Amino acid sequence: MTDILCVVPSFNYGRLESITPKCPNLGMGIIAAIIEQLGYDVKILDCFGNEYTKEESIKQIEAHDPSVILIGSVTANFSIAMDILKEAKAKNPLVITIIGGPHVSVNPESAFEQPAIVDYAVIGEAEETIKELIPLIKGKPSIKREEIKGLMYVADGQKVRTTPRDVVKELDTLPLPAYHLFPMEKYHSYGWLDLGKKFTTMTTSRGCPFKCSFCQSSHQAKYWRQRSAENVFREIRLLYDQYHIGHIYFTDDEFCVNHKRVIQLCDMIKAAQLDIVWECLTRVNHMDDDLLAAMASAGCKSIVFGLEVGYEEGFKRINKPITKEMVITAVRMAQKHGIIVKASFVMGFPWEGVEELKQTIAFAKKVNAEITFFNMLTPYPGTPVYEEVMQNNLFEQPADYDGHLMQGTESLVRTAKLSTKQLQYWTGRAVLEYYLRPSYLLKRIRQVNNWQEFKRNFVGGNGLLRTALKKVVLGTP
Repeated sequence: MTDILCVVPSFNYGRLESITPKCPNLGMGIIAAIIEQLGYDVKILDCFGNEYTKEESIKQIEAHDPSVILIGSVTANFSIAMDILKEAKAKNPLVITIIGGPHVSVNPESAFEQPAIVDYAVIGEAEETIKELIPLIKGKPSIKREEIKGLMYVADGQKVRTTPRDVVKELDTLPLPAYHLFPMEKYHSYGWLDLGKKFTTMTTSRGCPFKCSFCQSSHQAKYWRQRSAENVFREIRLLYDQYHIGHIYFTDDEFCVNHKRVIQLCDMIKAAQLDIVWECLTRVNHMDDDLLAAMASAGCKSIVFGLEVGYEEGFKRINKPITKEMVITAVRMAQKHGIIVKASFVMGFPWEGVEELKQTIAFAKKVNAEITFFNMLTPYPGTPVYEEVMQNNLFEQPADYDGHLMQGTESLVRTAKLSTKQLQYWTGRAVLEYYLRPSYLLKRIRQVNNWQEFKRNFVGGNGLLRTALKKVVLGTP
């Protein structure tokens, strides 16, 4: 038996292709660490990491026989999370069920559309809420239920929403994720950037100082907060020493906001002579030569730039204060320092037609990043783009995210000028046009250092091209 079971649900798209990374849910890891600190028996069931089907997940939960289930979900796997809780309640009506995550934080009422499945919905950042809620559930409350901030529950047949909870201001006060409860051997990087080292993710900040119109996290978080370089390095050291991790992806929405902190962290990694490589996500307008030099010398092998569109008017419409010139400058600086650049584009904003998509494809070729993603728009609840899509009735069907994956073959929305089939076609065509250029293929072959790296790139690239070809075949020009 397990007293409290933290569940990371799978998605509907089945087994992961090599083009998709597999990472631990660090938010759930911190929650589990807090529950351990409270003195309770807790386990993490990572259905995503273990690639369990919904049916397998339910069997695993039944085997654990928990008294409390805490599940986190994003929009794309919310329905699976609810199905899991429904089955758990059917098998054990006494189990207490808690759901949290980005989807519930935006729309907590959705957790109570079906009666008697969810006991508590946690709204917003959950750490402080869980510290008060778990003791209450276990019969040792520190405060009354209605005084616990950031909750929704049903009382006397009515939904009760308590006072909103503020975000955690001092991230250094949080415990490190309970990595010992995750299947650490299950996680892997993208196939084409698998460097043969054990892999995991880390988060060193929360929020983003920018408000891009399509980004759910930037509109949920009130402001950007950072962990200190010393606190981050302590986690790196733990991963390196205890789990033999040699490849880390920093999942921060914007890793390089504070240059001083990043350079300080780089100095610590170099001073300790850690044999690690790492990646991060950042913005072109936060790059300079000194910062990139420090990052490269400390093991940074890859940077992801979210570029989204390839035309100036598009940057303005998505509220992204960058220009095409800034993009080229930042990419060339990173490449000069030997850092692999990954560029991410989004296709299918509500106003876009073929002309805009062609401009994005052309600009992507000019940027000429080592790896480029062309993703179909996912309009998440709580964002301005979502509101625009809803107001203009651009969902092809009701906003059903089941099975949706940015690298998948089906578009959730159409635009004012293009059907979903046309978006599928142009997103697939963008990938084929970009990666099948002779100049690109020659460049990538020259960058491969050994046979194992060639095989990893071949497997990852093959998966990407097969998906793109499927989009083109199933789509409409």
